[in-house]
Amino acid sequence: MVHDMRHFFIIMAGLAFAGGCGGGGGAPAPAVVTPAPTPSPTAPPPGTLSVSQSAVAFTAQGQSASVGVSEAGYSGTIGFDAAACAPVASVTPGTLQLAPATFTITAQGAGACTLAFVDRFGQRVPVTVGVTLTQGGIK
Repeated sequence: MVHDMRHFFIIMAGLAFAGGCGGGGGAPAPAVVTPAPTPSPTAPPPGTLSVSQSAVAFTAQGQSASVGVSEAGYSGTIGFDAAACAPVASVTPGTLQLAPATFTITAQGAGACTLAFVDRFGQRVPVTVGVTLTQGGIK
């Protein structure tokens, strides 16, 4: 009898836990899914990207020139692609700048290259860099 009573309480306890989880056995509440807002595309600025000088020329290592980069109606970031210019010239600052921006190009070694300034919409404007180093003297 004690054994039967123990089974009875175990079964009743299991049913009490199972019955209490459903909240009365009604239909489950429908899941509410809120769609993520669709970002509206940002229109490119009305102007074109421009530079204060489209070419710089140096005659000695370490010489530098400032180049202003701007775009009418644009105040976002401007960066540059100077990978091809690595042995010829460097550009500082090395981080994105807010428009209008000023960058400094410094001669590193003899050669010529083209670096490109770019806005976040992919508009590019080139600056040609030339470094001519002469050695020796005239007698």
